[in-house]
Amino acid sequence: MKNVKKFLSKLPFIGKKIQRYHRKKNRYVFDKPTVWIERLLPNEPIQIVQIGSNDGMHGDPLRDLIKKNDQWNALFVEPIPYLFEKLKTNYGEETRFSFENSAINNGTEQIFYSVKEEAKNHVQNLPKWYDQLGSFKRENITKHLNGALEPYIIEMRLTGLTLDGLFQKHGIQKLQLLHIDTEGYDWNVLSQLDLKSYQPQIILFEHVHLTTEEKSNAINHLKSKYSIVQVGNDMICLKRDIYELKDLDLNGKKIA
Repeated sequence: MKNVKKFLSKLPFIGKKIQRYHRKKNRYVFDKPTVWIERLLPNEPIQIVQIGSNDGMHGDPLRDLIKKNDQWNALFVEPIPYLFEKLKTNYGEETRFSFENSAINNGTEQIFYSVKEEAKNHVQNLPKWYDQLGSFKRENITKHLNGALEPYIIEMRLTGLTLDGLFQKHGIQKLQLLHIDTEGYDWNVLSQLDLKSYQPQIILFEHVHLTTEEKSNAINHLKSKYSIVQVGNDMICLKRDIYELKDLDLNGKKIA
């Protein structure tokens, strides 16, 4: 049988169809960020930094992978106190996990907006992701659910950390994956990434709440060193000198 396949693969027309079939069969379909990360990062000691971790459960594309790959080290960052406590509980006390109850901004005092937990007792048909809407931009909360969350918005004055301050505080010298999900503040965080000092293998950030200008700035900041693909609401950025897109079955829109 093996010899028959080999013979057929050499025929001018049939051979090309067989070769295309086997290439397609053996390629991963990269249709979700989780699939990319699972395929590209091995279970060996690596450092992950996740900014905007929420409770470590809902809407988190990394949770299952982090729990499964027991050599991955992760720093989780979440500014909302009650979510931060849930986050620590949901991940547990493994030594490979560390936590930071801070917002990442320019290091100054700013108003941070979030939704009270009690909203779930008053707003009908409240989606599970209501508590993922913490942001420095109030409008990123009020635009959801026709403004139904307006009465439940909390204002907190926070003195945040810079991205470099976060890395210094936790001794981050090299990281393989940087994940940013900060409800429209993603470019403000990403803009602080000094590519001379830190070049993660993979950067994942949410683009859906960014303005056209912010999205363009993010792409321009990264495109000299990263291949960038839009996958749903996220941008996944792969270090060019490590990964080649030509071998991937891209179910997304290549940006740069």
